[in-house]
Amino acid sequence: MELNEQYEAFCNACDDLRASKIILADAKVSKILRSVVSCPSLVEIIGDALVGYNYANELGKCTTTDLEGNKHINLPPEPYRVIALVFSILTEFDTRRLDLQEFVEQYFHADTIQESFVRFCEEMVVPFCNFLCEWVGYKTGKKEETVSENEEVVDMREDTNECGIDSAEALFADLKIILNQIKETVNLDTKIKADRLDDLNITLDALQESLELKNFKILNALLISLNNMLSPIKSVRFYNMELQNRLAKFYDSYL
Repeated sequence: MELNEQYEAFCNACDDLRASKIILADAKVSKILRSVVSCPSLVEIIGDALVGYNYANELGKCTTTDLEGNKHINLPPEPYRVIALVFSILTEFDTRRLDLQEFVEQYFHADTIQESFVRFCEEMVVPFCNFLCEWVGYKTGKKEETVSENEEVVDMREDTNECGIDSAEALFADLKIILNQIKETVNLDTKIKADRLDDLNITLDALQESLELKNFKILNALLISLNNMLSPIKSVRFYNMELQNRLAKFYDSYL
């Protein structure tokens, strides 16, 4: 998939959420997150914004209460903080740690729940989408960088084989991207101790080798170890979640 197509897929996913009814919004949120993960440029920006980021603290700083007791979220002025906040909220929705309906009712007061949802989309999703697109130069009048013929850009759509069953090749391609993003993020995270970082890099390199060998037995053993090491690291929470979800999707295809 070309870079412009990846950015377009992300924008379309955001538009789909805005056009959705709230009862269908959960699937639309997942679509946005998948479109982000499928685009290395967007993942890099969000990964940088999330290093050392404390979602709960930032949400508290952005929240005000009016005279009637209604809460409001005032987005921070810095684009990278908006990106980190909205992405974190979408991730909380997707993992069911945060209920979307309760959230929009609490922070985007309106006469109906659908109107509250519309406010959420206009006040949070639209700036999030615009800032990311501006950051990469998409639809801002800037000339897009051309991907060289030797540069591999993997499309992480929900690929299936002719029988409709998720293919191993698609799985390996997706895991390669996610593991690369995990490695980049942990190496930028200054909170990780040197000895823990060494262990992580050794495990991540071994996982990449298991993907090249297409060895599921080694892959599964290493992923158990990686999951244990990543569980306390906040900066890779989303990537680890996506890793586990991607594996679950593959194995569910064969049950």
